[in-house]
Amino acid sequence: PGGPAAMAGTEKAMEKAAKERGVYGRMMGSIKTSHSLGNKVRMLKLPLILTDASLYAGAISNFYWLTRTLEAVLDRRVAAEPDGLVAELRRQMTLRTGAGYEADLAELFGERWTERAAAARTPATAAYCAALEAAGDVELVAAAFILYGALVVGGGKATQKKVKKVFPACQHRLFDIADDMAEARRGFKAAFNKFAEAHPEHEDALVREAARFMALNNTVVLSIPCLPRWFWPAAAVALAGAAAALLRSRR
Repeated sequence: PGGPAAMAGTEKAMEKAAKERGVYGRMMGSIKTSHSLGNKVRMLKLPLILTDASLYAGAISNFYWLTRTLEAVLDRRVAAEPDGLVAELRRQMTLRTGAGYEADLAELFGERWTERAAAARTPATAAYCAALEAAGDVELVAAAFILYGALVVGGGKATQKKVKKVFPACQHRLFDIADDMAEARRGFKAAFNKFAEAHPEHEDALVREAARFMALNNTVVLSIPCLPRWFWPAAAVALAGAAAALLRSRR
């Protein structure tokens, strides 16, 4: 979220990051093509989604379910294996964004936000959540790179201000990643580079799994509705009117 300008900025940031040394640069490079394709889809769908608060809420609902599932699985893995790979990453990267999604959805959907967010969940999102539930440690590290990375690279106060101009009734806490986004991005990059330096045997798998989870992200983006509820009834009325006018002209 954040609009075409924000997405263009993210693309430039990714171009730069993909050239960096370390596993962070390799992971960014592995998702570059898939992310670019996904951004083209978002460029087409986002202007439509931003015409309706319910459509926007439905869109972020899907990434809420992904984030909620990821954070729950990460927490379970850390509790089960305090000295494991996931716990090691979590000590370096403590970011949590589920609460920000929840705050925004409560403002956008109202009191029954959990029901409406559940109704917005697409089959692609359900499949992605199932993949997260079944993921091994290295896969979870890669999934965290993808789901958190989108907000670390493209989020922050600047994006928050842009989205708030479109939907001013919402505080958009989802984008409250850090007061100092430059430092947050440096810390995010360092967390993955340090992880790979400590476990070089997993570096190729991290790169491969980052690409896989980016592709799953795109399936979710493709599955999200971008037309308001009134569109099809209105289109049907317009088509019926056009058909009637055509019949009259032929008499």
